[in-house]
Amino acid sequence: MTGARAGGIVLVEQYFYPDGWGGAEIPRDIAIALSRAGVRVDALCGTEQYAPLTGDSTPANPTEYGVGIVRVPRILPGAVRKLRALRIVWFCICATPILLFRRLGLIATQTNPPLIVPTVALVAALRRVPFIIIAQDVYPEVLFASGAAREESLVGRCLARLFSWAYRRADRVVVLGSVMQRRIQAKGVAADKIVTISNWATGELCRHAGADNPLRAQWSLQDRFVVLYSGNLGVGHEFDTFLQGVQLAVNRGVRLAVVFIGGGSRLAEVRTRTQGLGLTECITFRDHVPAEELPWTMGIADLALVTLRVGFEGLIVPSKVLGYMARGIATLYVGPDSDIAEMIGESQCGACCLPGTPAVVADVLARAAADAALLRRWGENGRAAYAARFTRELGVGRYVDLVGQLLAHGRP
Repeated sequence: MTGARAGGIVLVEQYFYPDGWGGAEIPRDIAIALSRAGVRVDALCGTEQYAPLTGDSTPANPTEYGVGIVRVPRILPGAVRKLRALRIVWFCICATPILLFRRLGLIATQTNPPLIVPTVALVAALRRVPFIIIAQDVYPEVLFASGAAREESLVGRCLARLFSWAYRRADRVVVLGSVMQRRIQAKGVAADKIVTISNWATGELCRHAGADNPLRAQWSLQDRFVVLYSGNLGVGHEFDTFLQGVQLAVNRGVRLAVVFIGGGSRLAEVRTRTQGLGLTECITFRDHVPAEELPWTMGIADLALVTLRVGFEGLIVPSKVLGYMARGIATLYVGPDSDIAEMIGESQCGACCLPGTPAVVADVLARAAADAALLRRWGENGRAAYAARFTRELGVGRYVDLVGQLLAHGRP
């Protein structure tokens, strides 16, 4: 990219290196790829870590590739999930003068925190520079779907107008799939401004399965068909259909073990529902694990679970499915028609069940537990599809092309 380094790009994401959260690894990978392609890159991020790294493993340091990191100072003590609204406002307030006065030719922002999207749109308008929105989540519709705000209220209407204005002003909007694209077009964004670039799997992609994995013995999973849910149990995820399906399958004599690894706002609810259904002997809960342990925790899975609540299709796209596909793990998806359903259907790497169909879930679990060849085929299909369509190299290459085009031509 001749001359690209002079203008440069500021990449905005509240959580960045050395954060171990997958949502922080995506922008790190983008920043490193852009810098290696000759683009001057600064990452504007917070000081706090969403998922602090533990152990000796540390991901690639972007500063070693020439990426500058500008951190907003911390204002509040305690966990990052506490007083989140104040932390979001503080980040946006501090980011504004940095973006206004820093030398740059392009701004790219992810959607975390959500209010950074209209903040960046305003700065870009004042500075007359192009900007990109990388839509990891679609706001304020996520707030409406979760019940955190009412769409018809004054606040809801104001948020809808503010975010629609920001999205329409963007020079490009990156979406994660066709269902999300329709959500963005509903905001009034022209189709020629929308670019589809999938996320990719993060962490080490190897997997220690079978007898090589001591966790099966440590967690008493021997002679069980293991279903794994790895990641956040948040407001956008549906669990009741799956849990009822597990109950039906167990009653049929399927020797199941379900392992939830992670936390989130719905963890307590899922624990309570597990107890109510009498499933405590076959369902266990484990805390988040650091990225370096993923090859071991992923290795316990015979089948992996992804879920989505009705109303969230096209608003969020759980990237855990890409981690499963990359590691050759068959996937069960429980949720409405969505980008995840399209991905699994096209790749033939698992089964999809609609919410409210626990009998179908039970059938899938029984069939998968009894058919090792089917599981192997689903896993191989997923790994092949990932290698052909969703790798880190393919994804960052598309970002490099996109940024190069905008730096070369600027705002139309």
